[in-house]
Amino acid sequence: MKKFIAWITSMRLAIGLIAYLAVTCILATLVPQGLAEEEYQALYPKIVSMLVIQTGFGSFFGSILFIIPSFLFFANLSACTVKRFVRELRKKSKRRHGPDILHVGLMALVIGSIWSFSGHQQGSVTMVPGDGVNLPDGALLHLDDFRYERYDDGRPKDWVSIVTITKDGATVKDKVEVRVNTPLRYAGITFYQASFEEVPSLVLGDSAGIELVFAQGEERIVDEVPYLFMAPDADGKRAVLRVGSGMAGKTVKVLPGENVGSLKVIGLRAQLATGLEAVTDPGFPLVLAALALIAIGTTWTFAQKLKEGV
Repeated sequence: MKKFIAWITSMRLAIGLIAYLAVTCILATLVPQGLAEEEYQALYPKIVSMLVIQTGFGSFFGSILFIIPSFLFFANLSACTVKRFVRELRKKSKRRHGPDILHVGLMALVIGSIWSFSGHQQGSVTMVPGDGVNLPDGALLHLDDFRYERYDDGRPKDWVSIVTITKDGATVKDKVEVRVNTPLRYAGITFYQASFEEVPSLVLGDSAGIELVFAQGEERIVDEVPYLFMAPDADGKRAVLRVGSGMAGKTVKVLPGENVGSLKVIGLRAQLATGLEAVTDPGFPLVLAALALIAIGTTWTFAQKLKEGV
């Protein structure tokens, strides 16, 4: 038992594990993760592709190549922390708990990183003003407006999505601006301004002269009749529109000025659409707390050494 404790708490083991994890993690960032075997065979020479496939390096962070060394490093760190903390408690004076706090921070960082990797989820959605998307907690994220800002010389300056979040009829977030470097955080989800694009839209006019703008794929009911804008036609002039539903519905191609149902076709337009990326990272708060502990432990350790040096 003593030999095992001496091995698991040895500095040589810790240095070896840190070096191994550092090198392999760097290599894993260079090798695309999660591809099919055929894709690795197309990317690399035969020997290299076989090594990637057979060792599981294509899914490194979920393989035993990463999990077992990480577990050993965590065990080494935990055992060293407990052993050192007990030794410091037995001292009657000049206790140094800075390294203990530093070690606890490193342990929390390992746990937070694994938690973050295993629980990390992300998705994206493209929206035009007026669109809404349901969130996991039952709330609705509505895109009020989208701006593409430019400098005076025409260079891109910023993309701004103005969103409102409502839940159970109450407004939770009202007209919040989501910018490239200013994400929105809500209910454990972080929304990033990721991209923008121009999407085709169809403009129809009703009997009162009010314009109705349909995004591609959008369906609206006007005078109890469903209208679905499917896509622009190949010629770029006509719009493919489905009027009605079920067996009674029909698909038509219409030009500006034509009538369809009770509506008049005004024409096709290019409409700016925003690309929002939603990310959930349950381990992020623990990682932040771990970094804070590491900073406190490091500062405390150096402060004590400077004080004793004086």
